[in-house]
Amino acid sequence: MDLTIAPKLLLWGFASTILALVIRFIRKGFIHRRRIRSLRSQGIPIAPHSILFGHIGIFVDFRKAHPPDININVFHIWLARNYKKYFPERQKLPPVVYLDLWPVGPSFALVYDAAGVAQFTQTKSLPKLHHLTDYIKPLTSGLDIVSTEGALWKTWRSRFNPGFGPRNIAALLPELIEDVSVFVDELRGMSGSEGRWGPVFQLREKSADLTFNVICRATLGMRSIQESSQASSSLKAALRDQVRLMNLSTNGGLLRNQLPWHRAMIAKNNRVMRNAILPFLKSGPQGGKGAAKTAADFALQHAHHSDAEAETIISNIKAFLFAGEDTTATTICFLFKRLQDSPACLARMRGEHDRVLGADPDGAAAALAANPHLLHGLPYTLAVIKETLRLHPLASTARQAPPGFALNLPGLGGGATRYPLEGFAPWVAAAGLQQDEDYWPRPAEFLPERWMEPEGGPLYPRRDAWVPFSIGPRNCIGMELALAQLKLVCVLVARSFDIEEAWDQWDEKQGGKATPVQKVEGQRLYEVSTGPVQPKDGMPVCVRLRI
Repeated sequence: MDLTIAPKLLLWGFASTILALVIRFIRKGFIHRRRIRSLRSQGIPIAPHSILFGHIGIFVDFRKAHPPDININVFHIWLARNYKKYFPERQKLPPVVYLDLWPVGPSFALVYDAAGVAQFTQTKSLPKLHHLTDYIKPLTSGLDIVSTEGALWKTWRSRFNPGFGPRNIAALLPELIEDVSVFVDELRGMSGSEGRWGPVFQLREKSADLTFNVICRATLGMRSIQESSQASSSLKAALRDQVRLMNLSTNGGLLRNQLPWHRAMIAKNNRVMRNAILPFLKSGPQGGKGAAKTAADFALQHAHHSDAEAETIISNIKAFLFAGEDTTATTICFLFKRLQDSPACLARMRGEHDRVLGADPDGAAAALAANPHLLHGLPYTLAVIKETLRLHPLASTARQAPPGFALNLPGLGGGATRYPLEGFAPWVAAAGLQQDEDYWPRPAEFLPERWMEPEGGPLYPRRDAWVPFSIGPRNCIGMELALAQLKLVCVLVARSFDIEEAWDQWDEKQGGKATPVQKVEGQRLYEVSTGPVQPKDGMPVCVRLRI
């Protein structure tokens, strides 16, 4: 062969490959853009759409309007409040908002309608969006009940359900009280003397230690880490580093996931967590009849003790640890933020605790340990928690729609409007739905009273529009545990301490790293992070003992 031909053939082959990729790219873009044009031709409301950039410009607007560390969770409510810019002829936001985000991400259909949410989570529970399952895959290898589908999901969900059911949570209460009491001692240590304010610290850090301890109790029966909430166990350290790496993967995409050192760190963390969890599985179910059991205990009752089942249990335990620590810790922060800003609500909740548990706050833990059912006699406390979760839903599900699937919702002129979802991921717009005035009178106000309103009253809430734990068969398995833990925190903390944001002290401590200009709606505290929602700067606070 002529040696001058070989380079030409290589160059031709390379050029052909590039041309094929370009053609494929253009074809895929044409399909995405054409879908939106087709929807518009059917009379479905569509935001201004660029043939080149799709709806990416809307996200650019969102980013420009917020600090750089804003969490994408805020987008739902921001769009609802600024809908006139994108739907100027409408009197309210459409119940389904289509977003063509190709090529930077999947195309979504944001669902702001409670009936629409039910159609893809309850009436037909669609599979989870693979982008969500890909996020957690470095932690669980896709073996957890968040990622699995069909019969495999049903089997393991049914095995773990009893561990998180109301009866078992009630049996766990004495141990949960012990964990929250450690948290109380931590706050006492951060308080000033003689009723003075103590030094500034990050409430998210302290609350995360608490929630990690609680989820370890509920899933594994692990107690050793309770000895000091300052101590960092190998399990805790490995889990938190894994979440950090998962968030980096979200930012760096496929390239970062392929870096050998990144994959090596993920593998190392998984080994550390596996070695910490496995002894609790090998010891078998603990406790006698009537005693509280762990989620692992219930799973082991039906296991065949194969290596594959052991790995599945470990993967699910890791998923529970991740979800159980993160979201509840952040909810505790926003709970105290809302109570700080609503002193009348705080006073009413404290009065309820006095009536039910006795006037001495220091006796509350003993009263609850002796009679755990007292925790169910605190309707206003539960209302405070539900209202916090209404205004701060920290997660929302997105699903994958099969070909031909559509939502059928009432139209403006009567009849029904069909919203096709093929090519779009239906995403529950939780923050927008939970502040929609069609469902919630005075939606932006913190009104725990709405949850105690009799049916037919002016504040009576639409229960199907409250979705912080999702709805349907794939709702959050840890809901009962989270609510019990939040009630205990309210009971054991609210009457003993005052907790207030301390941004001036925080800025002084941070020096040149302080970010006082970063605010959302005039507030220094807002939702941040590229992964699970976190409070800005961990919510800096000061604490004082109430005398």
